[in-house]
Amino acid sequence: MDKEKILKRSKFYYLCSFPVLKKLNEIDMPYAIIKSEPLSMYAYGAYGQRIFGDIDILLARQNLKLADGCLKQSGFYQTINDSKKLREYKIFSLASSHQTVSYKRLVGKYFIEIDINFDILWGEYTGKRIDISEFLSDSVEMSIYGCKIKTLSPLKTMIQIALHHYKDLNSVFLLATRKNIKYDMFKDVYYLLKNNLDEITLDKLYAMSSEYEIIPYVYYVLYYTGLLFKDEILERYVAAFKTPEGEGLLNCYGLNEAERREWKLDFQTRLESKNLYELIEADLSERDLRNIEINRKVFLGD
Repeated sequence: MDKEKILKRSKFYYLCSFPVLKKLNEIDMPYAIIKSEPLSMYAYGAYGQRIFGDIDILLARQNLKLADGCLKQSGFYQTINDSKKLREYKIFSLASSHQTVSYKRLVGKYFIEIDINFDILWGEYTGKRIDISEFLSDSVEMSIYGCKIKTLSPLKTMIQIALHHYKDLNSVFLLATRKNIKYDMFKDVYYLLKNNLDEITLDKLYAMSSEYEIIPYVYYVLYYTGLLFKDEILERYVAAFKTPEGEGLLNCYGLNEAERREWKLDFQTRLESKNLYELIEADLSERDLRNIEINRKVFLGD
């Protein structure tokens, strides 16, 4: 897809989502648009530089009901016709994930999707949780296609993106249902850092990662970004974040100890693969397969 089409599509998505964003602004709910266009601006200096399939909103768990009302008033609904099934999926997502069942709005022949995230860690995480209300306390304003929205600072965007990418690269469910590892994930990390060095200083990033007890996960993402982008500044960040625990994660996948396994293939092979499921299929247990099937139904509608 060329840049003009990406920009046109991105603008369409945001224009269709403005009613929700305006309502969130009107009630002064703490929230942040994550990824999509804010990341495009931070990393590349312009909107429409990244392809995205939905708009992600981060807010505290206690505000989910309020956000649900804003979404429904704006024509967005969780499109599962079976009320019993929808209730089951909602309970599952709240207990086992970082996001709710997606909201969608039909505009012409296109579905506009909004995902509500109430955590930046994954459902399988067993460590210290991050207080999302605190995480959102210094959100900044940004104007996107004429609408004022709230988003994270560049520093907290790096924290959120690092954790998001770690999850994407290690979730058994995502590895089983996505075709490949996207090079653009690492590109986003690199340019987010390089174009915001005054705000994402090594000291600040390390201090915040230490506070949230996520140094090994940030190291993991920085390390693999460093394999693809040779840069002296990035090398300093990688070296500073290096820990035995972080090194122990490099050749593994899985989001907790119970499902963690070692990769049998190197990173370059994984990066070039067009079918990640084939790389892990032989190692999956019956429990893994059940979890994949449940997640597929809840989050992919299969």
